Amino acid sequence: MAVVSAMTDFLGEAFNSESVPSHIGTDRDLLVQRITGKDPYRELKTQSNAMALAILPDLSRLTEEVESPDGRFRRAALIAAAANSIEFDVAGREFGLDELKHVIDSVESELAIDDIDAFRSLCRGAKQVLYLLDNAGELVLDMILIREIRRLGPRVVAVVKGGPVLNDATATDAAEVQLETCADEVMTTGTAAIGVILERSSEEFRSIFESAELIVAKGMGNYESLTEFDPSCPVVHIMRTKCPPVAQHVGVPRNRNVILVRYPKKWPV
Repeated sequence: MAVVSAMTDFLGEAFNSESVPSHIGTDRDLLVQRITGKDPYRELKTQSNAMALAILPDLSRLTEEVESPDGRFRRAALIAAAANSIEFDVAGREFGLDELKHVIDSVESELAIDDIDAFRSLCRGAKQVLYLLDNAGELVLDMILIREIRRLGPRVVAVVKGGPVLNDATATDAAEVQLETCADEVMTTGTAAIGVILERSSEEFRSIFESAELIVAKGMGNYESLTEFDPSCPVVHIMRTKCPPVAQHVGVPRNRNVILVRYPKKWPV
């Protein structure tokens, strides 16, 4: 009852037409944690990581079997997009190889925005890529794309949240899945927040974010927060449009996959 009462008061004070959904979601979740004294998603995230790790070898093989580097990068990008739509938290769920192939094919057929070629070209020209991860479980399959990005030359800094918020990946999740084995560096945003809230982030993260050459941003939370300001470098958004407002903002139907490069206003495209 205490949670319901506090939530009603919070939404009455914080919610308005100018509110950023990811910011509201952050404060809502932190409010629940303060009252309950726990991270309600911790066990679920561990289960999600284990499920994703179980299918990682098959998906890695599906990527490695592609002979051309461009084709391999494309498949890795599609897998990263698929990871944003797979429900890893369904109890007892198991994936077979045929189903995994079907998931990847479905991602391709429902790819409403396909900027993969531009994404690959940007990777080739960058010295470093900042990769903003999304959920637990999902980050495991992002490791395939991170490896392909590194094959093109740039080092990759993988970023997780600085504390628990919803089912977003944290340093604990990064350690569980051994994220450091594929990324050149693993760091946190320095704060528990959905997406990116720079004013709450650590100085270390703000510095690397503001000097980034190329940013890969997974999921709607990152999209909602990063579209609040003009980026200083190209941002590759990889996500599924799971809600009408985001779909409308992107300009595609709901429940479509998107691999979109968003450029700064002053950028020689």
